[in-house]
Amino acid sequence: MKIQSYKRLIEDLDKKHLWHPFTQMKEWTEESPLIITEGHGSFLKDIYGKWYIDGVSSLWVNVHGHRKKEIDDAVKGQIDRISHSTLLGLTHPPAAELAGMLANIAPKGLTRVFYSDNGSTSVEVGLKMAYQYWQHKGIKNKTKFVSLNNAYHGDTIGAVSVGKQRR
Repeated sequence: MKIQSYKRLIEDLDKKHLWHPFTQMKEWTEESPLIITEGHGSFLKDIYGKWYIDGVSSLWVNVHGHRKKEIDDAVKGQIDRISHSTLLGLTHPPAAELAGMLANIAPKGLTRVFYSDNGSTSVEVGLKMAYQYWQHKGIKNKTKFVSLNNAYHGDTIGAVSVGKQRR
């Protein structure tokens, strides 16, 4: 398939089936998007082979760079064993082993690890844990949170609510 035909196919599929986060979709459908096909280190490559600096580190997921050998090898090794296993009533060696290592380097008194797949849900869970802690202690009126004014804490409802503008 020629590159222009492939680009049109990807654009059509994208505009018909994808909903982009933090994007005005009406405007999105009126533009021709940049289509990224590869990443390496701090760079992204588009469908035509042009390289760009990934100035936002792919926003939520990539602080170490693309195609970092050590990370890629670890992910490939894990996939050879199992792609994913929940911690809902189960455990698995990598989760338990990493939790033990983290607990060993954490400040005294911090002995448990809660895994989250992104910043928004980690903030959300942190809020729920803090709220639940005070409820279980019997201090029912402790329900407010301190946060930075107009800050971005994530895009889940709890994370968004602690980042709102105060008047």
